[in-house]
Amino acid sequence: MKNKKKTVLWIVLVVVALIAVAVTIWAKGYYQDHYVGSDYYTVVPAGFDVTPQPLYDRDGNARDTGKIYDLTGYNAQGEAKELEWSVRGDSSSDYPGPGTYLKVVSSKYLVNGWSVIDKADIPAGALAQINAH
Repeated sequence: MKNKKKTVLWIVLVVVALIAVAVTIWAKGYYQDHYVGSDYYTVVPAGFDVTPQPLYDRDGNARDTGKIYDLTGYNAQGEAKELEWSVRGDSSSDYPGPGTYLKVVSSKYLVNGWSVIDKADIPAGALAQINAH
């Protein structure tokens, strides 16, 4: 009887350990895909309208005022990625306007941040692609 309890205990411990490993692997992948980003470079195109607009939630309700940027960015090797993010604020002076060069940090699924940069700070591979488009 004591031997049977010991066997059940070991089985439970192994199952718990396997679940813990599986959850850890999943959590690491989730974190990597959502919060670990790479640098992409882009320029706001000429004629880009920076007029503030309502920003809507998933249910279609207006929640804020801002501007949605949907631009193509390029990494240092010149590989393209579609980037979409919103900038919040009531004034168009809050938004990067046409001709502004941007460095955008993007994970597999999310834009994690952006900043205005000088054209001289863009890697050659990315700049070649920006100039070509």
